[in-house]
Amino acid sequence: MILNKNTKISLSALITIGVILVIIGSLTIFGRQMTKLLYQYSQKNILEVQDLYINTLEQQFNSLFDMLEAQARYFEGVNLKDDAQLKQAITKTKGIGSFKKIFVVNKNGVSTNYTGQNLANLRNKPYFIDLLSSGERKISNKIELDENLEPILTLLYPLKNDGKVEAVLAGTIPYNTLQHHFLTELFSGQSYTYIIASNGNIVFCNKDKKKALYNINFYEYLANNTLNNAEEISEIKLSQITQKTGSIELSNQKTRKIFTYAPLKLNDWYIVTVLPVSYIMNQLNSISLMVIFLLVTIFVAAFVFLVVILLLFLKNVSVEKDKERLLIASNQNQTLIYEYDMDKKIIEFSGDTKFLLGTDKKVFPAEYASTEYFKRVHPDDIIITNQLIKAIRNMENDFSAEFRYKTFADEYIWLKMSGSIIKREGEPVKFIGSISNVNSQILHEQELKSIADKDRLTGVLNKSALEESIKSSLNANKNITSFALFIIDLDNFKAVNDKLGHLIGDMAIQDAAKKISLIFSEKDFIGRFGGDEFCVFLQLSNTAEEKNFQKIINNKLQTLKTILNEDYFKDNIVVHVSASIGVAIYPQHGVNYQELFHNADHALYDVKMNGKDGYKIYSTK
Repeated sequence: MILNKNTKISLSALITIGVILVIIGSLTIFGRQMTKLLYQYSQKNILEVQDLYINTLEQQFNSLFDMLEAQARYFEGVNLKDDAQLKQAITKTKGIGSFKKIFVVNKNGVSTNYTGQNLANLRNKPYFIDLLSSGERKISNKIELDENLEPILTLLYPLKNDGKVEAVLAGTIPYNTLQHHFLTELFSGQSYTYIIASNGNIVFCNKDKKKALYNINFYEYLANNTLNNAEEISEIKLSQITQKTGSIELSNQKTRKIFTYAPLKLNDWYIVTVLPVSYIMNQLNSISLMVIFLLVTIFVAAFVFLVVILLLFLKNVSVEKDKERLLIASNQNQTLIYEYDMDKKIIEFSGDTKFLLGTDKKVFPAEYASTEYFKRVHPDDIIITNQLIKAIRNMENDFSAEFRYKTFADEYIWLKMSGSIIKREGEPVKFIGSISNVNSQILHEQELKSIADKDRLTGVLNKSALEESIKSSLNANKNITSFALFIIDLDNFKAVNDKLGHLIGDMAIQDAAKKISLIFSEKDFIGRFGGDEFCVFLQLSNTAEEKNFQKIINNKLQTLKTILNEDYFKDNIVVHVSASIGVAIYPQHGVNYQELFHNADHALYDVKMNGKDGYKIYSTK
């Protein structure tokens, strides 16, 4: 049989089409199977991570109860029925670890803190009543508000006499601490977790770190925020009642999400992990694109399948990293309880010692502990170790301090150490306390302070932060003379708001702040006093600048006057803005903040009275 040229072309075309159809068919089948496999694999990983999460939460709450138990030792030998003795004993305790406050509650529900102050009555609280009847430690089943109207969770530990509960030791955990320590982001930050009570009440959630979500019915919340019917939502509710583990897919107008739920062996709580289906689909899309490339390139389906399995394994590394992050978070949040025996000269620890001491060993000679671990304290905080030794030698009742400590991973973290002397028959026998990792808490507080110091509109310092910075600089540099205080007021700014609107007015304020920041250096303090008034504290740091101090001030004044002259417009309306500036120099015109500000403001007033759009250095003439 002889094939002509046209027949060969037609045959080649059919083979090409056939190969393309085989590739498309293979991709379609592969995509379906891979989607099914990836769903199953992701759900399995969610359950594994959730089990690890449950164990971590239980360990963290047990650690908190261990801290309360350690504090309960102060009440050994105390007549718990005697309110006077109770008040005297409670004054020896102070908050440790993540507790906001620790206090004692008598059987009538009357609460007293370590200062002797009476707090809210717990007599009618269900968890308090349960503890009195069961004699076992309890956790409040919902978030409550303390006397400062701040959300808290309360932990109760029984104080017994002859096996009977005579009083209760209580500790409160702030809601933001629960969010910060107990809820770690998983699955590359795309998932979030609810902890719900047996009645469906949300105890806490890490969906939004800036907002607190609690004391809302979880099932009503789902009904209002998803398109699913009541039967599907009831499936989760029924599983919670029967203490079952499972998952269900729910959706709203924007996304589909997988809700995986399991019982938490604390207060009959339930943990619900939410993961968007888009997370799985994004992984699937990435894999599919790679598979298509490989199929088209080498046309070997079997090889492509093996490569995809390998890629799927590599994708799973992100989930494994999440597990590692969770384990690291668990270690970082731990607290060690220690007990120093003054007679035997030994220190005994309880808890996970490896994260802090680099070993699972629990008992150390006091001399070894001090020489081996004191050297890990940050050089700037080494005075804390001397204060600790002095507190023990002088038999001071209480000790508390925060310091930086180099871990065995060679990084510094913030620790909080507290302790108290235990006496028998008037003689000190032990020093008992705790060491807590408060690194995230302190860094968070430092971040919040930085935010609080900034003016929201412009990003420069606000009035109070600027005043504090200037006072600190003057106190720290008494012998330096190269300081000057500038007060800058925008002329005709009210017309911008009145004629162009407040949106343009805000833009004009931001524009002025950026221009002022360009003229001065990072070591100078720039702040907004509100409205259209700015203040700058100029500091010169080298001798060459100090010799030309007056010239530098004049140059900056001329530059400010020029750069702040600006026209702002909207439609056909134009408003011209200029600047009036007053300056006071240290120490000629004042040796403290109040004097410098008063005289700079006086110079500014003179500029305003002489037609604005100018500057003046204060003069007594």
